[in-house]
Order: sequence, then C-alpha cells, then structure tokens
Amino acid sequence: MSGIIWLITEDESDFKVVQALLAAYGYRVTVKWKRLTGGSGGISRLVDQVDRLIQTALVEKGKNDCIAVLHDADIHKESERSKYEAIKKICTKRKVKHIVAYDELESWLLADAGVSRWLGIKHENWDSRRKPKDDLNRLMKDKIGHKYQGAYKKCVLDELKKDTANNKSPSLKKALQHLDNAPCTR
Repeated sequence: MSGIIWLITEDESDFKVVQALLAAYGYRVTVKWKRLTGGSGGISRLVDQVDRLIQTALVEKGKNDCIAVLHDADIHKESERSKYEAIKKICTKRKVKHIVAYDELESWLLADAGVSRWLGIKHENWDSRRKPKDDLNRLMKDKIGHKYQGAYKKCVLDELKKDTANNKSPSLKKALQHLDNAPCTR
C-alpha cells in the first residue's frame, strides 16, 4: 500500500504543479502540502519555517510516507545563497529529500513534450535557462493572451505528456528518481 508524500514548497502553486506532474506521469501517491505561514517571501519564509514543518511532518508521517522539501535553484540570486544552503543542511540533518528545480520549477513544465508542443516551441531542456517563469509567461501571453498565473496555470498542466521519458529536464528526472523504490510509492 502506497503512502503519502508530505511536501514542503515555497508556495501552493509549486505544490499543485508537483501534484499534476506526479499524476500525469502515473505516480499513484497522495501528496499533502505542509503550508508555510505568513504572506509572501518565498525562499526567506521557507528557510525560516522548514525545520518546524519537517518536525510536524515527522510526527504525522506513517511508516510508508515520505517527506520532501522542494524549491527553485534560483542560481542567479547570489545574495540569497546562504538561505539555499541552510535549507539543504536542515534536510540532510532531518534525513528528508531535498529536491531542487533548476533554475525554476517552470523549467520542468517547459521541458515536457506535451507542453512544448502546445506552446509551439522546440522540445528541449530548460534547466539551464535564466528565469524560465518569465519565458513561460511570455509564451502563454502569445498563446492565449494571458500570463501563467491564476486559473490559466491549469491550461499548461492539462497539456502535460503522460510519459516521463518525454520530459527533457534532468532536474525533474533526478527528483523523480527519489521516488524509485520509496515507501510512499510502493
């Protein structure tokens, strides 16, 4: 019997993308979000709250459950590197999966065969691109007249190809490898 993935992300949008990706790629697992408190702040809020959220998930975790912390690499944000390192250190200390989307989570979507076909772009790896979210916003604006936000995010998630082999993102493939033989997916 499969378990639950207790997922800690910067925001609810990232959680929903992960849910959609796992469903599209055939992972039959429940994903529960450990919500950050407070307003905006992304990585700053995550680093401040991640240890407490992991501790809470550890209390709620069943024997077949997994805990993962996911955030963007944001490799171009040099001034905040210490925050990313602190999150990695906490995950290592608590023995939970630390998953990083290069450079942003939107690169995983843009590297999907179905999404790239729908957007009319070359199917390729977007991990090394700077600010793939900006590219996705522009492509969505050109395609449907709206940015990748709000209800329009669903348009992209509906186009996900149902085959992980057709995703060109090495960072997504690395993230999914954590699920191979994990108790939460058996």
